[in-house]
Amino acid sequence: MKGLLPAVFSVFFAIGCTGNSKNNIEYYQFSTSAKVSNSLAPEHTVLLKPIKIIGLSDQQAIAQINANHSVSIANFNYWSEHPKHMLYKSAQHILSRELHNWQVINARVSALQSSYFEVEIHVSDFAGHEDHGGIISGNWYIFHYQNNKKRLLKTKHFVASQPLSDDGYHALVRALETSWNQVNIELKTELEKVKTAM
Repeated sequence: MKGLLPAVFSVFFAIGCTGNSKNNIEYYQFSTSAKVSNSLAPEHTVLLKPIKIIGLSDQQAIAQINANHSVSIANFNYWSEHPKHMLYKSAQHILSRELHNWQVINARVSALQSSYFEVEIHVSDFAGHEDHGGIISGNWYIFHYQNNKKRLLKTKHFVASQPLSDDGYHALVRALETSWNQVNIELKTELEKVKTAM
């Protein structure tokens, strides 16, 4: 009988470890399925620097800002990669799609023209919010590089939010993606304006 009791506990332990858990880990990412039309002879170049995320959202777990000044960090819902990489790829995709006669290059490209634009994006909030849905905020900077001199042309603080269409993380990811798209469309418009003003 003494030997039977540990065997029974071992069976229950094994069943508990292999059974289905309600706490499955889920991973999310933005979509980049739309086609990008590359110009054969681009007239302008923009160097997109790596995205900087400052503070709470600088992690793979999805964050929620609560109305009572508290923060919740997801235990089972994560971005499929660090958000700074996902946001970078998404920004590069959106700007490449929206900027006609431009080439969008990344910071790893070493051979640049003598004159080009440079964009830096610093994200301070990238989270769900009880009152505002999916919110993203931060600052972007547009520089112009010519004759080995870099000049700041424009900077702007941005805030974009999108209410959730439904409860849950899928709706939050869609809302954050829509907010990020708004930020990049605004950035595209500003790039075209500063180019025209030069």
